[in-house]
Amino acid sequence: NDAFYEQWMHDSDHALGAFCSGGTIANITALWVARNKLFAPSENFTGIAQEGLHGALQHKCYNGVAVLISRRGHYSFGKAIDLLGIGRDNLIAVDTDENNRIDTAKLRRHCKELEKKGIRVMAIIGIAGTTETGNIDPLDELADIAGEVDCHYHVDAAWGGPTLFSQTHRLLLKGIERADSVTIDAHKQLYVPMGSGMVLFKDSTALSAIEHHANYIIRKGSKDLGSRTLEGSRPGMAMLVHAGFYVIGRKGYEILIDGNIEKAKQFATLIDQSEDFELIAKPELNILAYRYVPTKIQKLLARADRDKRRLINAIVDQITRLIQKSQRAAGKSFVSRTNLNPQRYGGDMIVVFRVVLANPLTTMDNLQAVLDEQREMAGSEILADLMSSLEIHI
Repeated sequence: NDAFYEQWMHDSDHALGAFCSGGTIANITALWVARNKLFAPSENFTGIAQEGLHGALQHKCYNGVAVLISRRGHYSFGKAIDLLGIGRDNLIAVDTDENNRIDTAKLRRHCKELEKKGIRVMAIIGIAGTTETGNIDPLDELADIAGEVDCHYHVDAAWGGPTLFSQTHRLLLKGIERADSVTIDAHKQLYVPMGSGMVLFKDSTALSAIEHHANYIIRKGSKDLGSRTLEGSRPGMAMLVHAGFYVIGRKGYEILIDGNIEKAKQFATLIDQSEDFELIAKPELNILAYRYVPTKIQKLLARADRDKRRLINAIVDQITRLIQKSQRAAGKSFVSRTNLNPQRYGGDMIVVFRVVLANPLTTMDNLQAVLDEQREMAGSEILADLMSSLEIHI
């Protein structure tokens, strides 16, 4: 409400968050704050910003620090932990369940193992909409674990954050309100041009942990929020986000979010009902994954042992890549691809089609046409040879 913003706007001592050039910088900023707060200045220690990580670890008597995230975490966290001097080996990727959500039992085990080694958990990351599958971690339970471990709790809601506008689906993000920091990408489901990321903080003083000043600009006491960002000066993307809220509004975003999720569910049903396609990741939001697997190949997979299954999937992977590249080159439609390791195949990595449904003008006829085109391409001479090879060797 207006009173809330009147309290916090143009306050040189507080900041509710920062605009960034995208989710990567937003996630880096969140972990930067977490690191500097963990190693804040204290008696006989001037802080990690002054003394560096080595001095900080010595002061705290830690053997190291770690950040924990699910295997579906965005690649930007690897960049963040690299830039912050923590080391990519200390970004602990936790296994996921059959729904691509972090396995909290395994997360707890990792935390205990790190404690035994004298390694401090700096942050736990929850994901509200994984980039590859659109799934949402159990955010409430992750908040509990972060509280038990006494670490920073960050939620990467670059994809799923705007789901909060939906009265129907907002409970999918239950627990996000307990996060210390949250990333949202406006150039995803807020329909704003790239790049317009945001990082928000529960504690309005949190960003003071990375505050910086210069004599010629953003002097001490300046109301320029660039003093609390990695980038300093940034384009005026905030105006485009403001325009989106003004033109589309909360109700408009709710209609878009609800429509995208419903369309993704309908497309998943269409795939499930198609004998020659296999749904790999059911949609929670507007992202899903599937692949082309003819019925006879599905039967081979069902009765194959692990070695034969891997051989079959290796050939199906080639088919998926060829279809995806052919469809992209044809220019009528586009479906991206990624690699997933579903539990149904014993955690083996496979290549899948990845679909993001964000265009409100997309119809079910359009989606049916995508599948029809993929079937047609699967009948090409090259793919027919692959199919024959598969049937000969299995």
